[in-house]
Amino acid sequence: MNKLLLLGLGVFVFITQILAQDRTVTGVIVDRNDEPIAAATVKIVGANASTVTDSRGSFILMVPSTANNLEITFIGYVPQIVPIPESGIVNVKMEIAEATSLNEVVVTGYGSQIRSKLTSSISTVRAVELENRPFTSVDQMLAGKVPGLQAPMVSGQPGSNQSIRIRGIGSVSAGADPLFVIDGIIINSGDLSNNTTTANALAGVNPNDIESVNVLKDAQATSIYGSRGANGVIIITTKKGRSGKTKFRADVEIGTNTIADLPENSRYLNADEWSMLFEEGLVNAGFSAAQAESVANAYGKGNGVNTDWLDLVTRTGSQQQYNLSASGGDARNQFYVSGGYFKQEGVVIASDYTRYTFRANYKHIASDKLNFNVIASGSNGIQHTPNNGGAFSNPVSAAVFLLPTQNPFNPDGSYNISTSGNLGYSGNYNPLYIAENDIAELRTTLIQSSVGAEYAILKNLKYTSRFGIDYNNLEEYGFWNQFHGDGVSYSGIGFPLYARYFNWIATNQLDYRATIPGVDRLSMDAKLGYEAQKSKTYGITAVAQGFPPTNQLFLTTNAATPIQADSYASDYSLAGLYSSLSFQFDDKYILSGSFRRDGSSRFSENNRYGNFWSVGAAWNIDREGFLSNSSLINALKLRGSYGLIGNAEIGNYAWRTGIGYGVSYGGQPGGTFSSVGNANLTWESTKQADIGLDAIFLDNRLGIVVDVYRRVSSSLLFANPLSRTTGFTSFTDNIGSLENKGIELQLTGTPIRTKDFSWDLNFNITRNQNKVLKLPDGKDIIGGGFILREGYDYRTFYVREWAGVDPENGNPQWWVDGTHGAKTSTYSAAQRQLIGSASPKYWGGLTSTFTFMGFDLQSDFVYNYGNLVSDSWIYYNADGVYPLSNKYASNLSRWQKPGDITDVPKYVIQSPNNSSDFSSRFLHKGDFIKLRNLTLGYNMAENLAGKLRLSSLRFYVRGTNIFTKSFDDDLTMDPEQGINGLSNANAYYLKTFSAGLNIGF
Repeated sequence: MNKLLLLGLGVFVFITQILAQDRTVTGVIVDRNDEPIAAATVKIVGANASTVTDSRGSFILMVPSTANNLEITFIGYVPQIVPIPESGIVNVKMEIAEATSLNEVVVTGYGSQIRSKLTSSISTVRAVELENRPFTSVDQMLAGKVPGLQAPMVSGQPGSNQSIRIRGIGSVSAGADPLFVIDGIIINSGDLSNNTTTANALAGVNPNDIESVNVLKDAQATSIYGSRGANGVIIITTKKGRSGKTKFRADVEIGTNTIADLPENSRYLNADEWSMLFEEGLVNAGFSAAQAESVANAYGKGNGVNTDWLDLVTRTGSQQQYNLSASGGDARNQFYVSGGYFKQEGVVIASDYTRYTFRANYKHIASDKLNFNVIASGSNGIQHTPNNGGAFSNPVSAAVFLLPTQNPFNPDGSYNISTSGNLGYSGNYNPLYIAENDIAELRTTLIQSSVGAEYAILKNLKYTSRFGIDYNNLEEYGFWNQFHGDGVSYSGIGFPLYARYFNWIATNQLDYRATIPGVDRLSMDAKLGYEAQKSKTYGITAVAQGFPPTNQLFLTTNAATPIQADSYASDYSLAGLYSSLSFQFDDKYILSGSFRRDGSSRFSENNRYGNFWSVGAAWNIDREGFLSNSSLINALKLRGSYGLIGNAEIGNYAWRTGIGYGVSYGGQPGGTFSSVGNANLTWESTKQADIGLDAIFLDNRLGIVVDVYRRVSSSLLFANPLSRTTGFTSFTDNIGSLENKGIELQLTGTPIRTKDFSWDLNFNITRNQNKVLKLPDGKDIIGGGFILREGYDYRTFYVREWAGVDPENGNPQWWVDGTHGAKTSTYSAAQRQLIGSASPKYWGGLTSTFTFMGFDLQSDFVYNYGNLVSDSWIYYNADGVYPLSNKYASNLSRWQKPGDITDVPKYVIQSPNNSSDFSSRFLHKGDFIKLRNLTLGYNMAENLAGKLRLSSLRFYVRGTNIFTKSFDDDLTMDPEQGINGLSNANAYYLKTFSAGLNIGF
């Protein structure tokens, strides 16, 4: 008994001594404006204990007597490590992380991390670079902002699709766009429409609701997304509420849109110029002077009509957007709510986009261990899109196909749609009438929502569960009127289309963070998760013709003859088990790795599952003793990674043998084989190596980020030839491989910083080299003006090489072969040559920001160098091969007599000399420098705004796409022509001038 009493006393004394060693630390965390920061993490350095601040920014934490420092972190702010004073009171003011900071917290795959602890390559674009911009979707705002990311414009249609490539092209036949993730939910992106000229699912997301965009580029960053990470990952994080006083913000912007700068050579001929050239071309074709004049008169020479079709099919469009948001909460509940309205009229008639958006982000902290969050967002879009390409109904190509001698109006002012005579519209259409009486409308409904919970099982072990949906509903309606244009032969034709995309994704995850027992300076972060996804697509199409003779009854219910009704459905499932592990020793040395195993219904049982992985390491050199007291170097980190990632964007049923039904066989329902399956089809895979250096110098005034990478994509999908006796010519197989290697450089700095004035710069440049490594049987694949050949760029032009104009007779000439030893005027006698690529050698951007006593001036430049571009429709308006269309003014510099030195051949109506056929004559330098944005703003001083009972007030004026410098005098179009370098008579790019007001209260 005495022994038991003695033992109990000893335990009591031992516990008392331990408790005596603990002490209470309290404090308040605020931002630079002394506003409390709620939900900031306060952690004991070298221990597992932590807490979060309440709505007042306050915290209470029990710490052992051996603890010396606290670490305070909050996303978007610079983490701080502060000593624990004897008083036990710790008050901290946090600063927003600068672009050059390695201490900012960034969003990563399925989590977040301090940048200094990353072994991967991740670039961040902040909210201030996205808000109130005259673009319909966030992906259109990334050009020039992120090293390695290429996002050239391709259309000025409001709401248009945007192609993005990260570190080059990673696939030939499968999808090559990056994966988009919004608040942890993988979403549909790109153009989901069936009949609309160009649309963009991301246009339904209000950029003003976005807090940050993080672009994951290397294998260590993307491999945790497994079979979907090969083309890079773009993570969008929306704004969340913070506890404290409810803050309201109202944003208003209005502006106008006009055509962005076009080269001088894009000018079309006026009526006198066209008639003169037409008449000359007739004479050169063998007509007598009298005959030529008679024909020219029949086509309007001297009729007094001088129609500027480009002026008629374009306009000054309006631009407006309005946004209202509220955020706030208390220690238990935080919210962010917003509503927005956006409308943009394109400069081409009948093109516009309207969007209504709503978002509510809510978080409830049930206890110190449990919290819930709910995200609900929705949008409704209405888009009108004229046709593109060579369609006569396309207003842009109408400026090419129509003559300046054609009158668009009747004497009474009504539209001229007569089909009689040489100047009637029998072979083409009056675009003004088409714009008013045809319909090309897309209505979209987007719902993106999720519910989730986090539970702290232990102080260092957290469980997260999330379920989210991405729902896209598309209602398209096309109508060609019965009086003029494409619909005349049908007596009017209507085609409604309906499509629904529903995607759900469930994620369950464990996060473990701890210090290794016995090794105080060694810590680890571990992640283990399971994810399941189901995606379904459903659609209905119908066609009907024969409408009443009125333009008021355009719905298909009014048509006399239904001629088609179809429906379709498609789905796929994916399940993945993922994990990551990171070790940090003394915050100097970091070793990390990730692994994911995905299973997809897109592949047969033979290859349904795939493994994807990465390893990475980093060394924070600045934390070594020999640099710890350096006045020059603030941060210096060397990192590297290597891994394997997949690409499953091959279609839902590519491995299956296809059977098409809906046919009749012997009077009975039947089916036919439509494609040959391949049960051995597997993922396209990419191995990527990356070495990077992050450095900050001169009191955080100069930052440098350099990445050198090599990514090899293999098992690429190509058509493998089959014997025609099978009834098919090929089947899809994993055959090819492709390489991208390059270097990225980003420089950020503040050359000038005084009390009232500062100048900040952000410059980036990317050099990427693409090369085809393997093709089926090593054989070239030729399509249009391009060639796929082993050892060369994926978008290499393969055309006859232009050798100029023969000064003796004005005939076109081409080089016979690549030796440049002989010329020929016979097109077919010239051999095709490898002539440059549509892929740029360099691209990037520069942002300059001046601030002075409340005023700021920001300019954003984007640039591109080393690629070729081509006008796809120049055949019709170069030379006289296609006589009854307008021509570029460059034809005025044509050859006219022996001895003339020019690059424009003799003008001959319906010339048989192939001068307008595709050759290097129509390839131009795609080099450009563009002033994408110029903004002058004024932020009213807080004390003055306070007198107006406002927390903030900002005015600004902005110009977008206001200047283009091209480097090819022969260009007939904007040098920025998308990923493929081919123009397609798309809607003209917008030059926008706007003014805005931001109010906080």
